[in-house]
Amino acid sequence: MPTYPPTSSDPNDWVSVNYVLQQASAGNTGAAKQSIVNKAGTTAKDGPWNIVTNNNIVPPSGNVHDYLSWAPYHWPDCNWCSKGTNHLGGPNQGGNGTSLDGDDDSGNVGNDPYENGGDDSDSALELSALNNIALLRRDFSGHGVSHRPAHRRMMRRKRDHPPQEPPTFAPVRRQDSETPSATVNVLGDLSLPTDGSFPIPTLPPNPNGLPTGTATKSSVKTLNGTPAPAQAAAKTQQTSKCTPSPTKSLAPSATWTTCPYEVRDGKVNPDVRTIPDSPAVVAMTQSVLYNGVAYGIQKTRVYSQNVAKFIDAWFLTPATAMNPNMNYGQQVRGPGKDHQIGTYTGVLDFRGLVKVVNAIQILKVAASPDWTAARDKAMTAWMKSYVSWLENSSLGKQVASKANNHYTFYVNQLAAAKMYVGDTKGAQAALKSYFTDQYLDQVAASGEQPFEAVRTRPYHYRCFNLEAMITNAKLGDQLGMNFWTAKSKYGATIQTALDYVMGIDPDDEDISDVFPHVAAVAAAYGDPKGKYAAFLKKQESDFASQPFWFYDQSSALPNSPAGATPAGAKVKHRRAARDLLAGGAANATRGLAADFAGAAQGTMGHVLDEASSGSIPFECPAVFQEAKETELEDGLFVTCDMLRPFYEILPPAVDPGAL
Repeated sequence: MPTYPPTSSDPNDWVSVNYVLQQASAGNTGAAKQSIVNKAGTTAKDGPWNIVTNNNIVPPSGNVHDYLSWAPYHWPDCNWCSKGTNHLGGPNQGGNGTSLDGDDDSGNVGNDPYENGGDDSDSALELSALNNIALLRRDFSGHGVSHRPAHRRMMRRKRDHPPQEPPTFAPVRRQDSETPSATVNVLGDLSLPTDGSFPIPTLPPNPNGLPTGTATKSSVKTLNGTPAPAQAAAKTQQTSKCTPSPTKSLAPSATWTTCPYEVRDGKVNPDVRTIPDSPAVVAMTQSVLYNGVAYGIQKTRVYSQNVAKFIDAWFLTPATAMNPNMNYGQQVRGPGKDHQIGTYTGVLDFRGLVKVVNAIQILKVAASPDWTAARDKAMTAWMKSYVSWLENSSLGKQVASKANNHYTFYVNQLAAAKMYVGDTKGAQAALKSYFTDQYLDQVAASGEQPFEAVRTRPYHYRCFNLEAMITNAKLGDQLGMNFWTAKSKYGATIQTALDYVMGIDPDDEDISDVFPHVAAVAAAYGDPKGKYAAFLKKQESDFASQPFWFYDQSSALPNSPAGATPAGAKVKHRRAARDLLAGGAANATRGLAADFAGAAQGTMGHVLDEASSGSIPFECPAVFQEAKETELEDGLFVTCDMLRPFYEILPPAVDPGAL
């Protein structure tokens, strides 16, 4: 099985289809366009991606076409009955079995395919020698008093809800001989049912004559010639509830169904990377977008051929296609049937579907000969089935009830998929529902995002939710709607949230998470004082060569405040941007204040109303009307009282003359 290192990927995004086709010669985005073309070629070398031939761990359903990933922040917590036994070395090898419960979360934070970030400082080999598997405990005071109220903890608990559709098989490893071939493209023979549902591919024959998901012999991987130990350490205390001690070293697969798993927010369990599905979907969706945009820019067929080939492999070819569901996304392992199905957080894994829809729409509008009627019909059927799963499955309904980034990204997928199948009104309704419901509680008057600020990596999660909010606004812009001026119940816009993040010290987190969002906000709201461009120039000197710089131009957002400004102002704004790139920030901004003054009073900058003056009283978010607590991740809960201090941070004083 090929290995998939953590995948560096652009944020979820949407680039206007007409803009791509009409702005191929835009002046100050040349370097960014060339970067996209280069990345289209380099990323395509790793494709085509599919989850069948590359995954040797079968989902609990036993169906190799079901997407599978493990919850990244969950770690095994084995409480063994026998005192003094550390099963990592075997029961006869001694070991003190000490269980540590500390605050160690040091290490580098890097891009992660599960949430574009995560602290995974413990490598898989190092992890097998660690005894620290306890829950991560951390105050919220570690990143600055002004932004993180102290002594507020999220509540962690084990999952106690059984799945509505318990699967048949437990996870097992597939033998190499069971790996189906992906060399035959049978798209031309694909017959679609009349009801628009997606045909379930017939599973390839098993040469061993056993049911799919059954192993004929042990296939436990080894480290240095010995059976791989379980990814956990023994605990020495004896309690009334404990797991019978193993008589020999456990295989990892036994740990998955024997040990309970506990959430350690922000700490990625390295063994989740033994399953390629999540890194592969990140790589696939990103390459599809690069190649789609590259085709729109250059009309070179190799790029549209790449898009078609990758989509065939992932979605359409029966031998390799992914079933249109996320039933086993971010599965929390552990004993019992309730741990043999995915969690609502797994829907997040497929957020890159927006990029796939974006790329295909570019090919369709550009009349690419590679996006055939047969492909479009098959992809429409897949998308219809996936929309149905999002709206009607128990996991999809759970996501739709959440208040944090999981729901924001869910709307990304739902709106894009509805757009693809031609349900424009449904896509518009999904976006409107978000901005008139959950969004109302997501941004405080100051611009703080309480549901994200309470996490153990608050800077990342603020940027992460901003990513999804901006994508929703861009999808609306494509559909002729303006959500850029939508306000939370405290009067905050997306711009307010971005400005707040820009003013925060990221501490030990990655400041580059915010760069694409700065460019997007500048494009949508304008940058009359040049503060966004100056921020980018200071923090990322080559920002103009990044793909997001091509995506994030005012002309790509015709329904945004800046995109809707008078033509003369747009010309001066573009000229100012060019001057800034050349180092003339002072000259660039001096002439723009008057041009944008009128628009600034209405839609740009912080809104001068009762919310920004702090006079709107706090009230518990709507999600708490149904329950006293809400879930941020599987097993991770917060109450209204925990969030309240984040809502009560005072917004910055606003000088009307500065707008």
